[in-house]
Amino acid sequence: MECRFEDRLAGNALRLEGFCSRIEARTVAEVAPALAAIEAARRQGRWVALLLNYELGEWLLPEAALAPPTGPWTPPCGGGEPRLTALVFERKIDEAPWDAPDATSAPAAISLPAPRMAEPDYVRQIEAIRALIGDGELYQVNFTQPLDLRYQGDPATLYRRIAARNPVAHGAFIQDGARTVLSFSPELFVRRDGPRLTTRPMKGTAPRHADPAEDERLGQALLASGKNRAENLMIVDLLRNDLGRLAEPGSVQVDALFSLERYPTVWTMTSTVSALAPRASLEDVLRALYPCGSITGAPKVAAMRRIRQMEAAPRGLYCGSIGWLAPDGDFSLNVAIRTLLLDDSGHGVYSVGGGIVHDSDPAEEWQECHWKARILRA
Repeated sequence: MECRFEDRLAGNALRLEGFCSRIEARTVAEVAPALAAIEAARRQGRWVALLLNYELGEWLLPEAALAPPTGPWTPPCGGGEPRLTALVFERKIDEAPWDAPDATSAPAAISLPAPRMAEPDYVRQIEAIRALIGDGELYQVNFTQPLDLRYQGDPATLYRRIAARNPVAHGAFIQDGARTVLSFSPELFVRRDGPRLTTRPMKGTAPRHADPAEDERLGQALLASGKNRAENLMIVDLLRNDLGRLAEPGSVQVDALFSLERYPTVWTMTSTVSALAPRASLEDVLRALYPCGSITGAPKVAAMRRIRQMEAAPRGLYCGSIGWLAPDGDFSLNVAIRTLLLDDSGHGVYSVGGGIVHDSDPAEEWQECHWKARILRA
């Protein structure tokens, strides 16, 4: 088993070793005992790696918050894939991020990702979402789709190759039995540093360009975009409200609004929101914030209901969260976007999506999905 988390922007990595046990929740009834077991392991001085499926959020909501499942897929009541997985380790090792692979490394290759949804079907769903927004049911929905691919060779080499060319602050490589997780996420869901909780929602994306002048124009256009600023602010307000359920009165603050960030294949717009919540446990934080509003939409529960009805398949770990919990109670959880899941049969899934508002252009949203997969070309 390999379990590591990398912040390539800061130049450090955290590797967990000395595997002790696995904690899972496969039914809603198992969630509370699993979270209690995670807390007990932490108090015993253990380090815990967390892999949280997006659909765990349905089990963390108040009972009956979501309508009965309808649509192209029906989530199992229990007994299927775990929605919460915690891997408990004896210790962590601080080290440098992995180097890029050299000529002597084990070979690795992936095929061109293929969408499961045809463009006309995707466009119809976007138009349906725009109609719901026009009717006043929603303000925004984050609509996603899976892309399928085949891979050959060593997953660690593949991770090292992509990560070296696409450095992010919240990367992870977890090889756990038949499943291998390669996360190249640039987005922080929530981090605890002592009494302070910090979240950095990412909303607003534009492609990079090889020509420097055009590239700069694209970045500045994103920063000035009224549509993207409105989307970003909507999620900032949602997260301020979520944090307010935990925070000391008056401590919720917006530390940065509309920050433009440059990555090798995309420009992104982020904001930073923090609060003081010294008595909030990991379970408290998850029940108040999970899943991250940047990958649901607003209002949150209404958006989650429509996501379940309209998307072609369960998201699984995509749009969930991957991260670590330290013995002292600090933790860091990413938003599991730009995340590749591999199985031992050579199949991989890389999902993409974007926030849909009333003035979204379906053709542009379709193109955005495809250039979000550019990192796999490495």
